[in-house]
Amino acid sequence: MRELGKIPFPEVKRLAESTRALTILPVGVVEEHGAHLPLGMDSFAAEVYAASAAPHLEESGYEVLVAPTINYGVARAAIDFPGTLSLEPDTLRSMVVEIGRSLARHGLSRLVILNGHRDKHHMKALDDAKNILVEEKSAQALLVGFAHDDETTAACYREGVRQLYRSPRPDREGHGGESETSVALNSFPQLVKKDIIGQLDPNFDYDVDAFRNETKDYGSISGGRGYFGWPQAATAETGKQLVTIRGRNIANVILKAWGAPPP
Repeated sequence: MRELGKIPFPEVKRLAESTRALTILPVGVVEEHGAHLPLGMDSFAAEVYAASAAPHLEESGYEVLVAPTINYGVARAAIDFPGTLSLEPDTLRSMVVEIGRSLARHGLSRLVILNGHRDKHHMKALDDAKNILVEEKSAQALLVGFAHDDETTAACYREGVRQLYRSPRPDREGHGGESETSVALNSFPQLVKKDIIGQLDPNFDYDVDAFRNETKDYGSISGGRGYFGWPQAATAETGKQLVTIRGRNIANVILKAWGAPPP
């Protein structure tokens, strides 16, 4: 795996000419995730999943290039929490399309958009960007992670992980809860406020439909806490397993869509 922002242009030229290059574009957001997790949680998680998926793709013959992360997205549901930043969907869509066109101009025409943020408008913008790139024949493009298509989201993030939860109410786990806290404890523990996790009571009694359908803001639904579920149930070991399984899942979704590259 190579990081586009950390290599010189001749290496990019070599990758493009190899015909086996696959570029992953992580996408996240700047958004609250409770008082214990960093605002960049979704961006950092997308980068972690990209790194976890890369070895599986390389085993199948791809040369994986990870583009610099898009750290901004649509975050309207949490906009009232200090620090949350939000773009308009059209802005995000344009950013992804223009990045995809630039990559394709240099021969990097396989683009996987790996999204770490669940917001309907955000996911729709990414799906629209993918479709534009495909329809104008700029690039092969695929949206994985949190996707506008629920089946893709499930295949990437939910398959094979249910048994890992320690929470007594895994059906109520969500934003800032056990899963995200576990990933953070494993992957970027220095950014987690571990000293306050023990003070965070379970938040199972909330309007699940409003949360999933995004009909109310996170502050109202969570009573100002900004998380859903039980962060105390999180462990670094659970996070390690989540990253491993989801990385493999994401790679499998990509390989199912595109197969292995030509020799």
